[in-house]
Amino acid sequence: MRGWLAAAAVAAIVATVSAQEGLTSGSLERPLSGNDRVTMDLVAGDYRITGSPDNRVRIDWTVRDAESLQKVRVFAEERHNELTIATKVASNSHARFTIQLPKQSDLYVRLTAGNLYIEDIRGNKDIQVRAGDMRVDVGRAEDYAMVDASLWAGDIHASAFQTFKGGLFRSFEWNGAGRYRLRARLMAGDIYLYSKAAEAR
Repeated sequence: MRGWLAAAAVAAIVATVSAQEGLTSGSLERPLSGNDRVTMDLVAGDYRITGSPDNRVRIDWTVRDAESLQKVRVFAEERHNELTIATKVASNSHARFTIQLPKQSDLYVRLTAGNLYIEDIRGNKDIQVRAGDMRVDVGRAEDYAMVDASLWAGDIHASAFQTFKGGLFRSFEWNGAGRYRLRARLMAGDIYLYSKAAEAR
């Protein structure tokens, strides 16, 4: 009887370990001390960056399989009111990240390749992606002093600023009376600068 119970206990431990090893998602969360400038160095993947009313950062990610998960590295460190975020994943891992930040944050984002979505973040934005689609909810156009967007190949859909440009080596500049600055750079893909609030009306 004791032998059977011991075997059952071992089986339960093995099942638990196997279940943990089968995970394909992870997360990181920590509080922040204030409204930060956020610098991101992101490897290839799909990223959704959203604003939160909480003064914290939370990063969730999913990958294709458990083996890929073991190779994910996520770094988030706050120092002198600047938050630095970096990611590292294996190639072909189909990585997807969701990053939640305080709604009022200045963003400096560099992404090697993939799709980037930014919503409900108010502040300055300096964004550069090599290849993929970039979608940015700018909020209100009147909140911006300067908007500068360009790409090598693709389309610029800047509905918030009533601008569309397509083809090769396209760019546009917009100036207003607001306080924020937006700079968007893309080599190949499409840029979307829109107002989620305006589209909802």
